[in-house]
Amino acid sequence: MEFLQYLLPGQNQLHLENWSLDGSTRQLDLTVSATQITAPCPLCQTPSRKVHSRYERTLRDIACVEFSLTLLLQVRKFFCTNTTCHRRIFTERLPQITQPWARRTSRLAYQLLMIGLALGGRAGVRLSHHLGQKLSRNTLLNLLAKQSIPSVATVKTLGVDDFAFRKGQRYGTILVDLDKHRPVAMLPDREAATLAGWLEQHPEIQVLSRDRSRAYKQGMSEGAPQAIQVADRFHLLQNLTQVLERFLATQSNVLKAIDLAHYHALGKTQDPPSKPLTAQAQKAQQRRQQRLFNYEQVHKLRQHGFQVKDIAHHLGMGERTVFTYLASPEFPEWKPSPQRRSKPTILTPYKGYLLERWNAGQRQSKQLFQEIAQQGYTGTYKTVATYIHHLRQNQRQQLDNLEGRGPMPATRDAGQRPLTACRAVWLLLKGAKPQSTEDEALVLKLQQHPDLVVAIQLAQQFADLVRHRQPEQLDPWLERASSSSIKQFQNFAKSLQEDYEAVKAGVTLEVSNGQVEGQVNRLKMIKRQMYGRAGLALLSRRFLLAG
Repeated sequence: MEFLQYLLPGQNQLHLENWSLDGSTRQLDLTVSATQITAPCPLCQTPSRKVHSRYERTLRDIACVEFSLTLLLQVRKFFCTNTTCHRRIFTERLPQITQPWARRTSRLAYQLLMIGLALGGRAGVRLSHHLGQKLSRNTLLNLLAKQSIPSVATVKTLGVDDFAFRKGQRYGTILVDLDKHRPVAMLPDREAATLAGWLEQHPEIQVLSRDRSRAYKQGMSEGAPQAIQVADRFHLLQNLTQVLERFLATQSNVLKAIDLAHYHALGKTQDPPSKPLTAQAQKAQQRRQQRLFNYEQVHKLRQHGFQVKDIAHHLGMGERTVFTYLASPEFPEWKPSPQRRSKPTILTPYKGYLLERWNAGQRQSKQLFQEIAQQGYTGTYKTVATYIHHLRQNQRQQLDNLEGRGPMPATRDAGQRPLTACRAVWLLLKGAKPQSTEDEALVLKLQQHPDLVVAIQLAQQFADLVRHRQPEQLDPWLERASSSSIKQFQNFAKSLQEDYEAVKAGVTLEVSNGQVEGQVNRLKMIKRQMYGRAGLALLSRRFLLAG
């Protein structure tokens, strides 16, 4: 009995009267009664000792050593001794044990609430069943729905970013206290008026961090004109990457020439292997010719004075595509989809050796397998044979492209990627990250090409001033970009001038939206955990209460 007394919630307020244990159903029942002598009236708070009657409440409690625990609580009803009170009879309250009319203890309700916040409905139910609690997903969701959104305390530094309820269709906004590292609110959309209305209720905000969104800029200017707006450095570098990639997309012939020269510089005597055009490739080539024809027609019609909407209607194109063609001094090649890097395998450290031995004349895959096995390779022979088969197929393709007989061409790894605009941007703007010798040579060729040197210098200079927070370099850079002959950087400099104060603060202050991006990732996990079916009410409670 004394041990069971310690299992009770609010040990000083309950007294254990009796207990029963059912081993077959794994059920432990404890009969308890309140120890308080008087009880206050819930209306007038007048204490009373006059007992009217008694009845029994059944409360489910947290499981104990795989046994379901139930409290049979003996509750008393009292007379209210205050003659002016409208309540004549009341039931004693035990707020530390349970709530009025509840069927479970407060500590069990808190445990279920924490499960619901962490896992949601169905996953929370599965875990609750393992913990000895039989309930439905609606029970957990109702517990969450009853929780009120916490009031927002004083916020001085606020981060703002958007998130997708449904990507490409409906978006919302999250607000994060950057000083306390906690989300404070979720807004149902990303409109300027909605953000301005929320900010007007919090005039104490001093610093606002955001991306380059015009809607957020307008909302902040209207709702918190006293606050300093800070353009996030990550988004500044992201905008720079997009600008440089758009420029390099117009220099596809230059990139191909640099890639070919780099391939020859590595000691190769033949051009990179090219495969015969498949039916799909032929269709792609026909589509490119059609796009090139449209590009030329757009410029011709524009020279004759046609408006953009008339050109789009005449050629059956979108107005946005017409604007893109007019803004490009050269035909913009179709940007290929980014190639995913193959994940390193157990054979990856030995591919260089296998490639070297293959070019030296060793063709026996079993012999190659034995050689790398002596060097520590622990994989299977099948993996090695598959890689040797790819090398053989690659070399046969090169032989098919040779005219007449000649020496066996050296092959290269089939996973070697071509130099695209996306890859060139990554090589040029990766910063101080270590690069291989081949990548360094490729970057040097890019930096020395006369058609690319101005754009690369502008891009690297802007990246340096953002990464190292050098605000004194911003104005000279804007002048160089505006006076350059590259349309993409002229437009980029113009957009930075329009948002000058926020950009200047972004490269001056330490404030950034990094925390907000992390909260967005956490919100995505919560959304996917509920299969994207949660509305704003449920999503905001799971996001804010567990933040």
